[in-house]
Amino acid sequence: MDKTQQLTKAKQQAMAWLIGAAMVFIGASIFKHHSTGQWVELVKMASEAALVGGLADWFAVSALFRPIPPRFSIPHTNIVARNKVAIATELSEFVRDKFFNAEALEILIRQSQPAQGAGRWLRSSEHATKLAHYLADFLAGIIRVVDDKPIQRFLFESATASLRRIDMVPLAEGTLNVLTSDNRHQQVLDQLISQLAKMAEHPDTQVLIAHKLTDWLKEEHRRLEKLLPSGWLSEQGAQIAVRAIVSTLKDIDEDPQHPLRRAFDRYVQEYIERVRNEPELQQKLGVMREKLLENKALKRYFGKVWLDVRNWLLADLANRKGRFSSHMYQALVDLGEALHRDPKLAQAINDHLSEAARYLAPELSEFLTSHIRTTIENWDEREMAEQIELNIGKDLQKVRINGTLVGGTIGAILFFVEFGLAQLPWT
Repeated sequence: MDKTQQLTKAKQQAMAWLIGAAMVFIGASIFKHHSTGQWVELVKMASEAALVGGLADWFAVSALFRPIPPRFSIPHTNIVARNKVAIATELSEFVRDKFFNAEALEILIRQSQPAQGAGRWLRSSEHATKLAHYLADFLAGIIRVVDDKPIQRFLFESATASLRRIDMVPLAEGTLNVLTSDNRHQQVLDQLISQLAKMAEHPDTQVLIAHKLTDWLKEEHRRLEKLLPSGWLSEQGAQIAVRAIVSTLKDIDEDPQHPLRRAFDRYVQEYIERVRNEPELQQKLGVMREKLLENKALKRYFGKVWLDVRNWLLADLANRKGRFSSHMYQALVDLGEALHRDPKLAQAINDHLSEAARYLAPELSEFLTSHIRTTIENWDEREMAEQIELNIGKDLQKVRINGTLVGGTIGAILFFVEFGLAQLPWT
């Protein structure tokens, strides 16, 4: 039985009591003319009071929710609809003052101990699995939203506008200073030298150099190439070149004060000074940034990279045994175990939550107060009264029944009081 049916049934019961009182009153009034017994007077007086009490409570309850009469209503009826703004204000302020003040939220957190509760909940494998799946679905939803063309265009344009506002001079200077701090640029040079040496010693590199020498001999010294063993010469030349390159790289690698290292230091420092002081170089950095931002090939490349990453992420997130879900599940279980084993950790989290609640309480309460007030004020008056009656009207019909019963009881008591007074000797 829904609320509408429950309200209708309650109204019918209250009306039955009122009709019953009216029928008893009419019957007693008719029978009074044919009998002089006191019991008839008692029944008439009790039913009359019951009828008055029931009618008064019917009017009081009905006046809350609708105008009486409907067309030209008398004052102080249709109270709920007439006081919609006052109800909205009072209800929103009541919720703010009693439920969302800083003290109430702090007491709630202290008594409920959310960190301990979260720890107990996360220790369950079923709960951790379910939450990991929810987080995977949530992240997949965010990825799909970001992939929406207008949103993607907005994010790209916002990022581009932000990059255009960046001053390239201090950025480039700071980057170079960081790279050269503690001789980091020399460490990079060491790695580069090591890789070049490995590449030079590789047999494929020697073959490539030999082929290049053979091609050079054929192009520049055609006649001489026909007389000499060009293949053998190319191989020997390639070996000599490789040994020279490797030897030079080894010298640079082993000598911290090698002239090429010092030259590299001077070049880097000179470039930093140029970035700091030369307007032309500064302008070139700006032009370079604009070319990068407007480069269509670069945009297509990043778009393809994003598409590949997106598809991989979505596939992994959709897999309940994928990397994200597996790692997230383990992290949640570990968190639950840590909160369960370490009371200090749980208490620290509760303290931080209490502090956050105190900080957020004013803004949160004002937001909720405004939301509740605005929502109620935007309701239709008649619909608002109907909804309130639908939720509390069933209990109010019991007030009507009680009014009928209490009225009848008071009428009977008054009859006995009057009868007793009439028996006194001085009356």
